[in-house]
Amino acid sequence: MSIKFSSDINVSGGQGLTLLEIREIAKAEPKTFMTRMAKLIDQKKISLGQFRDMRGLFTILSDVQVPATLDVMGVGTRAIMTSAFPVFTGNLVIAAIQEAYNGVPTIGQELVTEIDDNKKVTTMASVYALDNNVEEVKELEDYPEISASEGKVEIRHKKNGRRLSISSEAIQENDIADITSRVNALGEIMADYIEEQTLRRVTDHDGSASSAAEPYVYRPEGTGTALFSSTANTPGTRAPSGTRITSNAFVDETDLENGRIRLASMRNQREKRISMPWSEVKLLVPDAVVGKVLKVANSQYVPGVENEVSNWGPGGKWRIAPERIVSSPKLDDLSTSAWYLGIPQRQFRRKWKLRMEYVTLGTDTESYLRRGVAFQARIAWDCEIGAIDYVYWVQNLAASTAPKDE
Repeated sequence: MSIKFSSDINVSGGQGLTLLEIREIAKAEPKTFMTRMAKLIDQKKISLGQFRDMRGLFTILSDVQVPATLDVMGVGTRAIMTSAFPVFTGNLVIAAIQEAYNGVPTIGQELVTEIDDNKKVTTMASVYALDNNVEEVKELEDYPEISASEGKVEIRHKKNGRRLSISSEAIQENDIADITSRVNALGEIMADYIEEQTLRRVTDHDGSASSAAEPYVYRPEGTGTALFSSTANTPGTRAPSGTRITSNAFVDETDLENGRIRLASMRNQREKRISMPWSEVKLLVPDAVVGKVLKVANSQYVPGVENEVSNWGPGGKWRIAPERIVSSPKLDDLSTSAWYLGIPQRQFRRKWKLRMEYVTLGTDTESYLRRGVAFQARIAWDCEIGAIDYVYWVQNLAASTAPKDE
């Protein structure tokens, strides 16, 4: 997923320039300095890695003041004057973090629908039409009116973040390698945490364990409820055979058929079977079994059966295209055998209360006076995943033990 970061400091400013030319522009045109620099950074003509002389950059910009607007909670924005060094360096760091974040391979974005909501607890209502099952309206009779019921689910929040401090000593020693590696680590750490959190939720690793516990991905009416169960009519009557299939380890196409049949049994609010478009169905598997999955997906015939065309192979009615086979080694940390089938993006919402918050501080702060911290950066995010339904995603277990209890 491509993430766009934004700074909490917005300054009005570049071209391919020497350090001295950068200083002169900042002094002569403080209002447009960062607009020009930001444009070059966005065009990838300037990057943090290109500045091999961090000490020189600090020297030429630390005493140059530029106007900025600072976001103040509950107040709005406030105009300030600040050193050009942390603002300019902050924009370089933003671009480096963004590049590091996007460089981490992830699959979470393929399993959820993204939403934004700044509330700590988001309540989502699913409105279902309740029909009267009238087969025909006779002449002159009134058309029956449908009613509606609301099933509400909650999606909560989870805040996280990291801080980076660069000392004046590190800058004076021009310790570029250490500074760059720590900046890159911020983006990589963030991507890892969000990916692991997403996989843990879409598999309901905690809430559907034998000893179920928070955090639950499914919270109807605010109550934490196990998403996966092999019990009939659980977690609701629209799953007449449950949402979990036991003793269905992935071996061959017969296991996929078991999953398909379970999905086909799901009901809507009228207790009618759901029309589930197969072109949207995805298969989520741990790395340990992805080889078996690809073997089935690429086999035109059923192995061991002469001339029997596979419904799951190339050209088969139920074939799952390669781009809809989703796998990650991170899933193996949760289970090396459990796999999932369905349309997760219809069921899961990844809520961002706070996308990515970025704050920079420089030499005009108390930290510099007290501890010699020349530059500080903080990134924070607030993200949680919730299920708004339970009929679009089926869990398949090798035995009868939930992944967390394996």
